[in-house]
Amino acid sequence: MDASTEQDRSLEPKDLTGGDYGFMALIVVVLIAVTILGVMSFREANKTEGTKRNGEQWAAWFTKASETRFAPGYAIAACAGGAKPAAAPAAAPAGEDAKPADAPAAEAAAAPAAGTWGACLAHLMSATEFKDMVNPFTGKAPNFIAGCDPTDRSHVGSIVLEKSTANPPGSAVATVTSQLVDADLIAEKLALKISVCDKGSYAVKVAEIEF
Repeated sequence: MDASTEQDRSLEPKDLTGGDYGFMALIVVVLIAVTILGVMSFREANKTEGTKRNGEQWAAWFTKASETRFAPGYAIAACAGGAKPAAAPAAAPAGEDAKPADAPAAEAAAAPAAGTWGACLAHLMSATEFKDMVNPFTGKAPNFIAGCDPTDRSHVGSIVLEKSTANPPGSAVATVTSQLVDADLIAEKLALKISVCDKGSYAVKVAEIEF
C-alpha cells in the first residue's frame, strides 16, 4: 500500500460516535441556559430601571410642588405649605359612651392631621397619578420604608424618603437624616433625599431635593 492510498483513507468521513453526539447535546444545553439567564437578567434590569423611574417621578413631583405649594390657593390643599395641623378633639370623659353623632369626629381624629406628610401622602396615593404607581418586582403599590436592607428581600422595589434636619449651631454633626413619616409637619420647607431598593435590596440614590 503506497502513501497516497493511506492519505486518501485518512480523508474519508468518519461516523459520529456517542461522544460526539453527547458533546453536541451539551453545547445545545449550554446555549439554552445562557439564553435563559440573559432573558432573566434583562427582565430584572428592567424592573430595577422601573423602580428608579418611580423614584424619579417622586423627585419630579416634589421639585415642582416646592415651587408653588406655599402660594395662596395651592391646588393640593393637603400638601400646601404653611398649613398647621388641626388640634386633636378632646377625648370623651371616662365612663361615658360615645354617641352616634360623635362618629364623624372619631373618623376625623383617625385620619392623618392636616399639615402633615401623612395627609399629603394619603391624598397623593388616592387622587393623583401616584395611585397607579406599581412596584415592578411585586406588581403592587410600592412601600415607603426607613431604609434598604440587603438581608430583607421584602424591600425590593421599595421607596425611601428621608428628611434632613439641621442641628443647633455648634453641634458636631450639622444635620440629622431620618425617615419622612406620616406625623412629620410639612408647613415649612423640607430637604429630602429619595432612594429606591434594587433587586438585591441595595439602596440606589435617586435625588436630593427641596419640598
